[in-house]
Amino acid sequence: MTCCAYCGRRATTKIVSNPEDVCFEHALEFWTGLLTYARDRSDSSVKHEGSCAFRSGEELNASERFPMRLAS
Repeated sequence: MTCCAYCGRRATTKIVSNPEDVCFEHALEFWTGLLTYARDRSDSSVKHEGSCAFRSGEELNASERFPMRLAS
């Protein structure tokens, strides 16, 4: 039986950290913290303003979706 590296209880899962064997509570704390960090970092990125480059409500044909250069 492996014990949680942080509290000594039975380790029931692995996280992408060192040590990796942890109990459910510490795994939940790890993933919640990681997702919160990622969300907070994404808020500080460039804001998308304006409209989308694609025409709304219209289906693009194959040549518009996948433009290719023809070999000369």
